[in-house]
Amino acid sequence: MKKKRGPQFPLTQFIAIVVITISFFLVVDFARRTATIYRIKSEAARLEEEVAETRARSEALEARLRYVQSDAYVEEIARTQLKWAQPGETVVVVMATPQAVPTPPPGRQYVVTDGPPPETPWQAWWLLFLDIPPPR
Repeated sequence: MKKKRGPQFPLTQFIAIVVITISFFLVVDFARRTATIYRIKSEAARLEEEVAETRARSEALEARLRYVQSDAYVEEIARTQLKWAQPGETVVVVMATPQAVPTPPPGRQYVVTDGPPPETPWQAWWLLFLDIPPPR
């Protein structure tokens, strides 16, 4: 009596299946590692750009600090904002001249106010909308 044998796999098919399975896991692992390396390099490049921007901003701030601490800055502020002058100099203040009132187009009226023209834009808007002199 002969024994009935099941299907036999030749050794070469078994080895091929093992090699294909191992190759599949190696390809998946390689792809995962490649994606991780790409993310890390992208993040490193972004951080390098951020460091460069921060260094440039820091250098600009240090230059501004040196300028603010200098005598030239103090003199600029004294002359422009405080209207000071050095001894022997004369301060000249240029006053705005009254402008001619344009004739309004038909159907429009302009409000003419007594007093000097507005000095700042917010005062002009105040006069336009409220028609009363702005607070000083």
